[in-house]
Amino acid sequence: MMGEPLFFVVRIPFSYTSIQPYSPSERKCATVVRYDRMIMRLQGTVLEHGVDWVLVDVAGVGYRVHAPLSLATAQPIGASIIVWTHEAVREDRRELYGFATQEALELFWKLIEVNGVGPRVAQKILAAGLPEEVKRHVMEGDVTFLTRVPGVGKKTAQKIILELKGVLVDEGVVATGDQDLVDVLTGLGYAASEARALAARIPSGLNTIEDKVKAALQTSQ
Repeated sequence: MMGEPLFFVVRIPFSYTSIQPYSPSERKCATVVRYDRMIMRLQGTVLEHGVDWVLVDVAGVGYRVHAPLSLATAQPIGASIIVWTHEAVREDRRELYGFATQEALELFWKLIEVNGVGPRVAQKILAAGLPEEVKRHVMEGDVTFLTRVPGVGKKTAQKIILELKGVLVDEGVVATGDQDLVDVLTGLGYAASEARALAARIPSGLNTIEDKVKAALQTSQ
């Protein structure tokens, strides 16, 4: 009849969206491939916000996003906001975790790959500093920095450092104190990326630049 609303049912394959429930095998795969999430970035208007959440209006749809205080209250109600999001799909609910930058989101993905680190804890770690600061503390093996975060014990902190440090090494991240070593190695003819990789692999406890250079050169052989 004329005037009655029309409803369409659209079936979309799993490879395109995560809106349907995961089978055990699909859920395992989804924890590895993060770009399969349907909602990864929101751009809209702040409707409301709380201590750890912000409600974003996007084209008339309100998205409640878990967010650290610095992001949740970054913009006043009615202001425009851009949030990078991770969509966590569980059997009983779906949640969005928000970040100010794509870099923070990608570091969040690395953190939740560590066994024992869930989305809420990972977000709290990222709330403790800028992504580069968090990476630096991990590279320096700073257990104290991580254990200051609520929900992170000493064993979890050590596990994060152990598992994440290798990933960050591959990205060329170096500790602050090793930048002088990188400069020396590039002066010796090493490419910047190779120098950073060598600096990241030297043993801890070396105090002088001479000892660090010697260790780096031995590592390269």
